[in-house]
Amino acid sequence: MNMNRIIITLVFIFCGLSIFAQNDNVANVRKEFITKELQLTSSEADAFFPVYNEYIQKKKETRKALRQEGRSSEKSVDKIIGIEQDLINLQREYLERFRKILPEKKVVQLLEAEKKFKTMMVQQLRD
Repeated sequence: MNMNRIIITLVFIFCGLSIFAQNDNVANVRKEFITKELQLTSSEADAFFPVYNEYIQKKKETRKALRQEGRSSEKSVDKIIGIEQDLINLQREYLERFRKILPEKKVVQLLEAEKKFKTMMVQQLRD
């Protein structure tokens, strides 16, 4: 039982390191995917991606805080709900900013493209 636990832990560590090393690659693949899905013009892409990358970074930081709170020995439902609300507020804020850069239709397509991208990445990790 202990040996299985060690092996599983090592697998997760190596997968995590591999994913960490590929962060730039994932960002590039995400950029290409979203550009294609939204059919962004070069001027739209130039205006959109700096704001989008900022959004992705803030979302990662907020999710990290959520994971850390979930691991806390003094779990607080109110804190967890607050962080979840922060994620919603972050999405609302950035969707409004995206609406100033892109047509409404492309902002809606972005939400679907993000879901497709996540599904695609999970599938690749499974394969």
